[in-house]
Amino acid sequence: MSIIYFSVIIPTLNEEKYLPKILNALAIQTFREFEVILVDGESDDKTVKIFKQFEKKFPCSQIFISNKRNVAYQRNWGAENAHGKYLIFFDADVTFDQTFLEEVHLAVVKKNFKLATTYTLPDSKKQIDQIMIVLSNLGQEIAKIINKPFLGEYNTIIDREIFLKLRGFREDVTMSEGHDLAIRAFKRNIETIILAEPKVVISLRRFRSEGTISVFRKYAQTSLYTILRGPITHKMFEYNMGGHVHRKKRRKPDLTKIKTYIRAIEKIDKKINRILGE
Repeated sequence: MSIIYFSVIIPTLNEEKYLPKILNALAIQTFREFEVILVDGESDDKTVKIFKQFEKKFPCSQIFISNKRNVAYQRNWGAENAHGKYLIFFDADVTFDQTFLEEVHLAVVKKNFKLATTYTLPDSKKQIDQIMIVLSNLGQEIAKIINKPFLGEYNTIIDREIFLKLRGFREDVTMSEGHDLAIRAFKRNIETIILAEPKVVISLRRFRSEGTISVFRKYAQTSLYTILRGPITHKMFEYNMGGHVHRKKRRKPDLTKIKTYIRAIEKIDKKINRILGE
């Protein structure tokens, strides 16, 4: 077996659309001492098939099929079977530059951290998306200042031994399990380091499928709840895992509204003709 420094763990469920992007990014990494672990929740699409097509491009790889569709459970399963000194948890819809692992490795050597995350970038150039990411990065810094450190579980870098001592992600936590992990680590004097570089590009597909304001409100509520009351173990609102959740459904045009507009225009047209005829 090759030397493994990083174990990259990706939990998946119906991610055939987005998975190739992160796998391509991993395939061209300049730092090669890593393995890729996929823990799939019995996807209904070609997620597993796509991963198998990429396996030869990685130094090492493992794949597990979970009959339990729980993102924390899937991450923990991957961690239990990992061989790397550090674990890196990614969601299937993120991507990054080819020097990502090399830069993280250098950061570990220089800073000797046990737990870290990085700043993020949006997957589009839309102004609203840029604003959301700025607020997210700023929120991480503020949470750290008030001793309630936050990290996105979609982008978590942690020493494997520390992760196991913390007993991983809490599988009963329904939202912000990364925030919960960082707070539990802080209570054991383990600092969460926020790296300005390298950055991870995250998908804002949930914002696009559910609406920016709606999702932003959800994130704000979960963050405040975790900070003020602790881990969320109940269902606050719908927040489902899986690529299929974000597939756009074509809506039939609302002909009632169109007919109403047409009738209004016809009335205006009649009034104008009547006035002109007087």
